[in-house]
Amino acid sequence: MQNSPGGALNGNRYRVIVSTDIGGSDPDDFQSMVHYLLYSDLFDTEGLISSPWGDGRKEHIFEVIAHYEQDYPSLLVYSDRYPHPDTLRAMTKQGAVGFAPFKGYSSATEGSDWIIRCARKRDSRPLFILIWGLLEDLAQALHDAPDIQEKLRVYYIGGPNKKWGLNAYEYIRTHFPKLWIIENNSTYRGWFVGGNQSGDLGNQSFVSQHIKGHGSLGSYFSDLLGGTIKMGDTPRLLTCFRGHRRLRKIPDGADALQE
Repeated sequence: MQNSPGGALNGNRYRVIVSTDIGGSDPDDFQSMVHYLLYSDLFDTEGLISSPWGDGRKEHIFEVIAHYEQDYPSLLVYSDRYPHPDTLRAMTKQGAVGFAPFKGYSSATEGSDWIIRCARKRDSRPLFILIWGLLEDLAQALHDAPDIQEKLRVYYIGGPNKKWGLNAYEYIRTHFPKLWIIENNSTYRGWFVGGNQSGDLGNQSFVSQHIKGHGSLGSYFSDLLGGTIKMGDTPRLLTCFRGHRRLRKIPDGADALQE
C-alpha cells in the first residue's frame, strides 16, 4: 500500500508526551500503552505522565515498561530506534491524582512541570500531547507557563474524561481559545465497536490468533479485559500516523496489533 507524504510511518518523527489514566478509570489504557510502546521507535517520546481520575499511578506505567523491557532485545532486531526501558522510566512522571477545583487549576505537579520543561526545549518541532485521561496537568502547565501554548499540539478524547474533568476543560477552553487541539468525544468508539468482526477480525479472535503468546507484551495484552480488544485511547496515537495502515510485528514475528 502506498502511503501519502507525511506522518510517522514515513519518517516524520513527532515529539510526543502521553498523559494517561492508566490503572485508574478504565483498564483499556494498559492495552493502548502496549500498542504505543510497540511503535515507540517511530516517535521521539519525551514523557509518560500518569494523570488519573481513580487509583492509577505512574507505577502502572512502569508495569507495562517491565514487559517492554523483556521484549526489548527482540524489538531491537526490528529497529535500533526503540527507546531504552530506563530512558522511558526516567521520563515517567506523576501528574494530578484528582480533579481541578472550579477555577480549573490547582498546584504544579511533576507531570505539569515536565510538560513545561519539554515544551521549552530548543526544538523547532511542535510537542504533541496525547491525552488519554484528564486535562488537569495540561491546564496546570498552561496556567503556569502560558508561553508554551504555541508549541503544543493536543489530541484529546473527551467522553467521560470530559465529564469528570470539566473544570480543567473549561479553563483551557476559556483562557486558551487558540490552543491547537483535536477533541474527540465519540468516534473513538469505532476502534472497538462495530466494523467487520468476521474471522480473525473480532475483538476477541484477533487477540487469540495474533497477539496471545507473542512476546511478553503480547501475553500481557491478552490477559487484559478478558482477552478482548478495546484500546479506546489508541486513536490519539493513530493521528500521528496520518491514517496510514501498516502491520507491526510482536517480537517473535507473529503479526499483531494492526492499526
